[in-house]
Amino acid sequence: MSIPPPRRRPYRFPQMAVKCRWCSAPIGDLCTNHRGTIARRKDTHDTRLLDWDRVMSTRCPERICQATPGQPCTLTPDVHTTRITAALTPTTTP
Repeated sequence: MSIPPPRRRPYRFPQMAVKCRWCSAPIGDLCTNHRGTIARRKDTHDTRLLDWDRVMSTRCPERICQATPGQPCTLTPDVHTTRITAALTPTTTP
């Protein structure tokens, strides 16, 4: 029998559920400057917001979840890692 993960409070901004590629802020932390000394309190970097939009516009590939585009995964406020990977993996067209 598995133990469910502990419930977390919702993030200040929903895009905090993905890692920021601009400042390398981890999941759940506010974006910072490049030195990591000053947190952005009013918003996040545009890169993080765009990544969040890409993640939310894809269907979750987890078999137990299958969240449709625009819907959060079953483990709120986080999204499944496979959904993030699927959304941010570049695709090639022939």
